[in-house]
Amino acid sequence: MTSEIILRDYQENSIENLRVNIRAGIKNQILCLPTGAGKTVIAVFLLRECYKKAMRAIFICDRIALVDQTSEMLDKYGVHHGILQGNHWRHRPYEKIQVASAQTLSRRDWPDANMIIVDEAHCIQKVVSNRLSEKEIISIGLTATPFTKGLGKIYEECVTVTTMNKLTENGFLVPFRAFAASEPDMSGVKVVAGEWAEGETAERTLPIVGDCVSEYLKHGDNKKFIVFGCNVAHCEELNRQFIVAGIKTDLYTYRTGDDARTQMINEFRKPDSYIRGLISVSALSKGFDVPDVECVILARPLRKSLSEHIQMIGRGLRIHPGKKDCLILDHAGNMLRFWDDTNDYFENGSTLLDDGKKKPKEKKKPKEKKPMKCPKCAAVHDPLPFCPACGYQYKKSVYTEHLQGSLSEIKGLQSQKTEDKAAIFAGIKFIQTQRGWSDGRAAYVFRNIFGVWPNNYKHVEPKPPTKYLLNEIRRQSIAYAKSMKSS
Repeated sequence: MTSEIILRDYQENSIENLRVNIRAGIKNQILCLPTGAGKTVIAVFLLRECYKKAMRAIFICDRIALVDQTSEMLDKYGVHHGILQGNHWRHRPYEKIQVASAQTLSRRDWPDANMIIVDEAHCIQKVVSNRLSEKEIISIGLTATPFTKGLGKIYEECVTVTTMNKLTENGFLVPFRAFAASEPDMSGVKVVAGEWAEGETAERTLPIVGDCVSEYLKHGDNKKFIVFGCNVAHCEELNRQFIVAGIKTDLYTYRTGDDARTQMINEFRKPDSYIRGLISVSALSKGFDVPDVECVILARPLRKSLSEHIQMIGRGLRIHPGKKDCLILDHAGNMLRFWDDTNDYFENGSTLLDDGKKKPKEKKKPKEKKPMKCPKCAAVHDPLPFCPACGYQYKKSVYTEHLQGSLSEIKGLQSQKTEDKAAIFAGIKFIQTQRGWSDGRAAYVFRNIFGVWPNNYKHVEPKPPTKYLLNEIRRQSIAYAKSMKSS
């Protein structure tokens, strides 16, 4: 029985924007949507439209391992298709819709097509870029992170209709909580192609493998998880120590055979799977979709690759029944290293593609804020007078040091628009009416969020609170309760 494709509003808007560009004569364009936003569903919709119109199309996967996952999605929605891959049982060259990996297409002639859809388009494959450079047919690249240098030389436009933060606020993604415990000292490590050398990085991270296990035991609560290591040897040691601790994990690397991978993933997808964690270098950072993953462990330090960082944490942000958030356990220093850039991307998304040309050096902008790492529980968070995870109260001198100036410089707090502040206080007044709060308590909740009293917003009428406000009030209540216990 096939499922009906029900598109969310932002997915419909994405398709319409793609069509507008096509009507304007643009051949190659990028669709940028956050991890977990349903790019593959949009692709299936477009492929089904091609099928209905008797047109031919190719869906190109970044890796052979993702071909079957895409095929299953097409089956789910009743799209007849074939697979171009060796002796695959689904070799059906007569079908108008074909699924292939870039590796397969590099070894054979391309089939005729009216449209090409490229998954994980930020991973530029020469065989694909050469075909798209001819600009003969309509081509759409799918990615959450269109930051790759030279991507703008292949694609002419980037369609972005929503952001991580908007999808989280609307309940299409879950928020994350980040904890940064131990991390390796990366000073002096050789740099290769912009990133730290793999072998030396693995050596630096091996001494803290035990911390990855102990922190998961402390915070993980038996949640299903993914670990990203530096290389296969590092992943093998992680796997060994998790198993010694009584936690069943499995290795997902290039050494894992196709049949073993299939069996492993099928088992891991089960809600009650005996495999609690998968350990990989990068094979799981793109296109991997297991929604009930609730914990991501970062054990692979990244120096410059914001794209890889966002892809890794994105593996745990998909929604699933009963799932409230995703736990990020960072043993690589990546959350602190990419904090500003990650927050900027989550808030604003990305619309510009790099054209590969050398850019003039920009003056280094002063950071608007730097994250705080709680000395008690290791939670990483924006500057606040207390830790939202455990309630630890910072000394005033430490708090102001992190603010780098006056309180008004905290992005997302004092710098928030006036209408946003009014909307927040309208939600607070709504809760005040329901819970019988005093005016003083309502004002104090507002002050804890923005650092100022709500004197200019007392006239607003109560309105139902946003999910953000409800979560914020919950955090304040937990922090207060914990601080009272410890006093």
